[in-house]
Amino acid sequence: MSEGHAAGPEAIVEQLLQGGAPRHLRAAAARGALPLPRPSLVRLYVALRSDEDEEVRFNAEANLRALDPPAICEILGEESCAPEVLAFFATRAARDDKIAERIAFHRAAPGEAIELLATAGNASVIELVLTNQERLLAQPGLLDRLSANPALRADQRGRILELLDRATRARPAAGEPGAEPADGVSPELAEAARLLQVDVGELFAASEIIDGEEFERAEDPVLRDAYRKILTLNTAQKAILAMRGGREERMILIRDSNRLVSLAVLRNPRIAEDDIESYARMRSVSGELLRAIGTNREWLKSHAVVTGLVGNPKTPQGISSNLVSRLHNEQLKRLARNHDVPELIRRMARRTLDARTAPRVALKKKH
Repeated sequence: MSEGHAAGPEAIVEQLLQGGAPRHLRAAAARGALPLPRPSLVRLYVALRSDEDEEVRFNAEANLRALDPPAICEILGEESCAPEVLAFFATRAARDDKIAERIAFHRAAPGEAIELLATAGNASVIELVLTNQERLLAQPGLLDRLSANPALRADQRGRILELLDRATRARPAAGEPGAEPADGVSPELAEAARLLQVDVGELFAASEIIDGEEFERAEDPVLRDAYRKILTLNTAQKAILAMRGGREERMILIRDSNRLVSLAVLRNPRIAEDDIESYARMRSVSGELLRAIGTNREWLKSHAVVTGLVGNPKTPQGISSNLVSRLHNEQLKRLARNHDVPELIRRMARRTLDARTAPRVALKKKH
């Protein structure tokens, strides 16, 4: 009997995992022919998937595929389940919330397994990941992956933002006593910055609503109340509200002087085409926001958005100049006489109009 067979079960497993075990021992393990507990065999199947021997690899893969969901749940439910086994079954768990539950709450679940659930999981699996709020904030990038998952429901996105809102609400704003520098922020604020795709320092930057007095004097009490609430928020809280707020909050926050806040409005899942049309015409928004609208192909399908951008003097000329040719002739005539827009745009409007009408004029003269 070989030394490998004479050794105890734990020693056999260790020898196989470390590499260098004889082929007959690897082959027996891949077939499930060793006298080992099933969790140990499954750990070996996972390891032997990359064995140099084709038959060993084939048998290991076949045994893994043969495991049904109840068996997988039982294996993953073991407290001693190895991290690599949890990671292996994460792909399957993304489509099975019972398997996902074992992984999402297992102490040994590696970050890569949770990230896969967040990236590819269905709505039920996402719910499991969201339940572990401590891990959400402790694992960098996890909220980003959840936010990019197409299966994420609107209510789940709102919970992500509420989580960050609670985490940042207790933090002092820029200039206040106790405000932390960019290189000493909490994990919560660092995660908020990742979700908002900004430098963490921008979470402390000052911001104000441009011409906000009109909201204070608004006849609509809902608009007035929304404005007064926004005045009490710091920059990070405003940005989070911009991404999940209603029409009134969006109408106010789109005019925030801080790019972090105004651009966050464009990421709100409830934003509608008529909202974008309204923003394109606004002269109280930043050129950077108008550039973001002007580079979005989906929004540029709306002729009203194109018209609003070209006629807005705040729109960067590089954006406007690319859109002039999409205007109708009557619009070009008005644009050529509009002294609010840059001279370059007026000249382009005249040239475009002349190019369209010149063939007609030449044809009339010929006849």
